[in-house]
Amino acid sequence: MRFAVLADAHIGRSIPLAIAEHRRRAFSTAFTKAVDAIVEAGVDYVFICGDLFERRTLRPYLVQFTHDELYRLSTETEERHGKPTKILIIRGNHDGRSQSDTLDYIKHPLADYLHVFEDDNITYKDENLHVVGLNYYDQVDRAFDQLVVPAFQGAEGTRILMLHGFVQGYNQVPPYESSVTLDQLASVEPAFVFTGHYHRRCPRRRLPNGGWALTPGSLEMYDFAETPEKGFYIVDANGEEPQFTWVPIEPMHAMKQVRVVSDHSREPQWYRDRVVEKVEAFREELVGAGKEGYIRVRVQGGLRNGYPGDIDLSPVDEMVSSDPLLLWVDVDTLGIEMPLLAGVPERELVDVRAFFSAMGEFADDIGEMHGRIRETLEEEASLQTGLLTPSQRIPLVKEWVERFEKRSFGEDEP
Repeated sequence: MRFAVLADAHIGRSIPLAIAEHRRRAFSTAFTKAVDAIVEAGVDYVFICGDLFERRTLRPYLVQFTHDELYRLSTETEERHGKPTKILIIRGNHDGRSQSDTLDYIKHPLADYLHVFEDDNITYKDENLHVVGLNYYDQVDRAFDQLVVPAFQGAEGTRILMLHGFVQGYNQVPPYESSVTLDQLASVEPAFVFTGHYHRRCPRRRLPNGGWALTPGSLEMYDFAETPEKGFYIVDANGEEPQFTWVPIEPMHAMKQVRVVSDHSREPQWYRDRVVEKVEAFREELVGAGKEGYIRVRVQGGLRNGYPGDIDLSPVDEMVSSDPLLLWVDVDTLGIEMPLLAGVPERELVDVRAFFSAMGEFADDIGEMHGRIRETLEEEASLQTGLLTPSQRIPLVKEWVERFEKRSFGEDEP
């Protein structure tokens, strides 16, 4: 048997909004490249481990595009290799909820090549496989115990688990995020565990029971902090030991995050010059790579005088307008500390940490959470309401409360 294992296609992603069409095109192109390579490989099963789509509300042409690509994968594989391909998909956190699921768009009673796992039916069986597909849950460890363990009882054939969640000891699990352990996975004795949600490619990992865990990562660069190592795995499971082949997908655009940092206060012009240097260096990289790209420059340090708005970024604007390869530049000055004697700037330039300086060290927590929430709103807020869903908001509230409760604000504090 030959498998293709992929995840986190995020079709329809349009963040940053300033280059929304470029981003949508990049994610669609990555998915098309994956389909091309899967057809070429001639696999028996395709496992898509969540977040096929970016959000519940999508432009109709993206839904049609996805449907057509999945259909093409099935029909062209059969035409070229003389065998059918089964595509199995679980729901990720971006795909919606069971009551409002983006995957409903691609279901069709005549699409026998496609199997979408439901919350009340998480098992797929045929003459070769027993697959348990766990859709996204906020508490993946609890869902594993309550749903996955009984679903494997009496399983026959090759045992495979698909899940959209983090694996402790295999993925780098963010703070306060739920995860399952390698021992938990091994307890149901799977031959393979295929996972999504973690965007970095992870090499295969042997489980304590002798099975294998595999996280392919996303197909395209999701944000500026990621590396461009994107793609999916082909798994040949015919012999005693499976063979794992990495299939790289070249990102459509160059996407980079760099920093300008000063350990002491500087004039606004110093920051401007350093930002310009970073952008110019990136332009040279684009020329060498022969591709378009976008860059985020995070600026951190103190100002000797003036405000962050006094950092003249007009040279950067001129570069963007004159160079077709340079699609977008984002200069983030939230890390700039203003002079103590500076007057009150415009509202959007307020340094949150300085504003709450009377709260001592807790001001750093406030500033960090403020930045996290702003980034989350930019990337995940609803296009209609500008708000986060409860599942997106609850982890932030939980972290905020935990940080607050760890601090003491009694009279004995200075």
